[in-house]
Amino acid sequence: MKRFFYLFLFVLFACTTGNAQHEAHYTHFMYTKQLLNPGYVGSSGNPNFFGLYRKQWIGFEGAPESQLLTFNTPLKDKRVGVGAAVSRQITGDFTEYLGNLSYSYDMINQNDLNLRFGIMGTIKSLSLDPLGSGTAVVNAGDPVIGDIIGDDFSSIGGNVGAGLYLNIKDAYIGFSVPNILTREIGRDGNAALEKPHFYGMAGAIIPLPESQFSIYPNVLFKYVENAPFSLDINLSAIYNNIFTFGASYRYGEENGDSIDFLARYQVSPQFGLGVAYDLPISEIKSYNSGSIELMLSYGLGNGGRNPDMTNPRFFF
Repeated sequence: MKRFFYLFLFVLFACTTGNAQHEAHYTHFMYTKQLLNPGYVGSSGNPNFFGLYRKQWIGFEGAPESQLLTFNTPLKDKRVGVGAAVSRQITGDFTEYLGNLSYSYDMINQNDLNLRFGIMGTIKSLSLDPLGSGTAVVNAGDPVIGDIIGDDFSSIGGNVGAGLYLNIKDAYIGFSVPNILTREIGRDGNAALEKPHFYGMAGAIIPLPESQFSIYPNVLFKYVENAPFSLDINLSAIYNNIFTFGASYRYGEENGDSIDFLARYQVSPQFGLGVAYDLPISEIKSYNSGSIELMLSYGLGNGGRNPDMTNPRFFF
């Protein structure tokens, strides 16, 4: 099992020069847009906190585990939004810390039409303690890992990103590149490349006539050169602006195909809780019991929630 895991780990974190890596991927992608698109910050009209914990591939030794915390708010001039995010992801003996700051400006600023352009700056730290778990690692032929096995390794670097986020009444569309610069991860001339990641996202809330239900579809597309593209398609239902439940299908990520189930409960106008479970359908399904996510959100003021659903940005 350990040999299988480290072989898989090499593919994920230390591709040879010219190959690319994917960023962390969350099942609650419709609530983590700030991490992907700086144009999102401030769009809900209220200050918001968001926290998430993900345990991936339960039962798979050394599988990824991540935590995420974000905050965003409009400023006194509602056209301006700012935000910050921090995250940590542990995979085996790899640990990655990320922090970013975002700024957005609404270029249209109409009641039912807003187009925000955002920019972001990111600092990322990747470290490896190959002996931290007491596991002996055999060089699988990868030049990056081969140089650092048996020795602590760390890499710190920055990047910049930009994005557009469009609200059209009860719908949103976004496009972003959170990592514009190509950055080397490694040393001594043997480095993996962090290449630009391209994201497209869209969603809408569709009230059902004469019903307390609304349909809430979302889609997220991700592409990075020399890595498999990824597509998440979600269809959820919202009942009485309090309960949200639905399912997603994830396609394209290596060993990442899954069917996902989500539920969210709005405890109060300010506070919400959510849970998600991923059921893997790729070959890796034989080695784990799925993945789980727990999330919470807290919005100051009215949390962005409007009981009449005339402005459902609370869900965006």
